[in-house]
Amino acid sequence: MKTERLYWEDPLGRDFEARILEVIESGGRLGVFLDRTLFHPEGGGQPADKGFLTLLSGEAVVAFGRNDLKIEGVIEEGERVLHLLSGEVSADRLPHRLPEVPEGGWAVRGTIDWEHRFDLMQQHTGQHILSRAFEELLDARTVGFHLGKDYVSIDLDIPALSYEARDRVEDRANQVVFQDLPVSGREYPKDQLPGGIRARFNIDAENIRVVSVGEYDACPCGGTHVVSSGQVGLIKVNQVDRAHGGVRVLFRCGKRALIDYREKERLLGQAASALSMPLGDVPQAVQSTLARLRDLEKDLEEAHEAVLDFQVESRLRALSESGESLVVEAFESLVSDRLKYAAKKISESSGKLTVCYSLSPRFSVVVISPSNSPDARDVVSKISSRWGGRGGGTPGYAQLGSKEPLAASSEAVTSSIREIVQKL
Repeated sequence: MKTERLYWEDPLGRDFEARILEVIESGGRLGVFLDRTLFHPEGGGQPADKGFLTLLSGEAVVAFGRNDLKIEGVIEEGERVLHLLSGEVSADRLPHRLPEVPEGGWAVRGTIDWEHRFDLMQQHTGQHILSRAFEELLDARTVGFHLGKDYVSIDLDIPALSYEARDRVEDRANQVVFQDLPVSGREYPKDQLPGGIRARFNIDAENIRVVSVGEYDACPCGGTHVVSSGQVGLIKVNQVDRAHGGVRVLFRCGKRALIDYREKERLLGQAASALSMPLGDVPQAVQSTLARLRDLEKDLEEAHEAVLDFQVESRLRALSESGESLVVEAFESLVSDRLKYAAKKISESSGKLTVCYSLSPRFSVVVISPSNSPDARDVVSKISSRWGGRGGGTPGYAQLGSKEPLAASSEAVTSSIREIVQKL
């Protein structure tokens, strides 16, 4: 039996009475077919409605073991609409695995989650208006649509979108919202569709439902919509990205736009308070602060290099008095690049097998073997076996690294490395 779809006739309806005609199992969940419904199924880029069914039949209450059935999914099954129940109502928990519905069905009262439904209607109608504005002003057609939990996105068949063009389209879309034009849906036989219908693909159906926003827009659509453009409230474009050779526009409508604006104003207000300045001065202050930070980072880098050069020169002076063929040097808190710099400088000046390491912030080792004997890779392999980490390289240069600092004393590590080299 075909399900009567009340959401097209009464988009502002919040509850309804119907009859359960059949109970089935679908994908491990129980689902019910009703003779009529206000619950809109998932499809066409729009998520499904949510809500619950109140059982009005004592026999049904006994069969399900509860008074209310929570609806957590709605899907189309041909001409029927299947209402999927929450996991709390599973077949293995019922007195009988699948309740047998008597002829004539069980009476129920359905209640939709109105806040969820109205949000979807605001977003969907807003999308129609915005897509029409892009087509009107930029000849940009919508080739993709997604209505997510946080934002809505449309894909346009244009290569780029400037800020100026985006603002013009946004202004035009909101002008249509503020005009409070009537929004209505009507079904037409395919061969009797009126002219001027905006469609992004050929529709293979005998009857086609068209949603109109006054005389501004008409588009084939089976979704739920507000009854006037003013109920959309506001359309705000938030982000533009490149996608699939075109442009993806992310936006929010109605209450979503309000919540987003409120949160951004709160964050900007916190930044202004921290900087002790008006909101409008924050962007320039951030740019100035970042410029100063870059200068300080450059100065700090130069200071680190000067300190490291001093440390290396001090150790080279000490090495000149030693006749050892092996140099093992520990450095405190050196990142990999600085460790490489120190090892290279010591090796070039001394001409000796050089092993430099740092225990933190991550355990790192650099081995340089000017004569390729012993093989630097063998040294790294033995150190890895003893102290952990992963590494590799060439006979003349190899390195080892770990994601964590090494909890050991430099004396113990240095002694271990010397012993490893002596045995090679």
